[in-house]
Amino acid sequence: MPRVAITDAPTDGRRKRRADATERVGGQVAAYRKERHLKVSELARAVGVSPSLISQIERGQSQPSVSTLFALAEALDVPVDAFFAEGGKENGGATERSSQTRAAEPTDASQEPGQGTRYVVRRDGRAVIDIEGGVHWERLTPETLPDVEFLELVYAPGAESHPELYRHPGSEMVLVLKGRLDIFVGFERYELAVGDSIHFPSTFPHRYINPGDEEARAVTVILHDGGPRPPDGEQRRP
Repeated sequence: MPRVAITDAPTDGRRKRRADATERVGGQVAAYRKERHLKVSELARAVGVSPSLISQIERGQSQPSVSTLFALAEALDVPVDAFFAEGGKENGGATERSSQTRAAEPTDASQEPGQGTRYVVRRDGRAVIDIEGGVHWERLTPETLPDVEFLELVYAPGAESHPELYRHPGSEMVLVLKGRLDIFVGFERYELAVGDSIHFPSTFPHRYINPGDEEARAVTVILHDGGPRPPDGEQRRP
């Protein structure tokens, strides 16, 4: 099977999407909160953070951590990738977790049959999000899906998902494409190099970290299926 080269240098289009990502997250959080008639203080209490942090996120002045992003998605009843730049509805409308997927229309009429964007996501056309701590996610599906998320994770050198263990509903699978990721699940640490993979319940306390001095990339699939509960000794959340 031929090896496919992965180009890491971002194009101008990808740079612009990254620059817009923080503002996009804030606008989506505010839109979902207002649609659910929640006050900032009520959403903050549900997420477990301060109202000032919610306000900063909504104004695009702060990036949520991975754990805060999952908590926001759970509190607002939306998939995590509903917050992505170019994801969901462009004007801030909510994309419910239970809604049906809308097929994307091809944007390049010059493409040959079968080469449009209804099923295919071009590298420069991915929905993206930047997260606190040097973490960047790119969605690998054309639209938000109701029961699964298919993402590429990019961790800068030394980046981590959160300083503490966190958990959320579902289960996740990870395949490392470049560099190294250390994934903590409960009291265990798993060192994953290129080609290594892991599957674990997201309900178990966990965190990701790139301990190396080069960028780490991985593909992950997150299933919204609940999964088993962690043992009593691991009921820990930041």
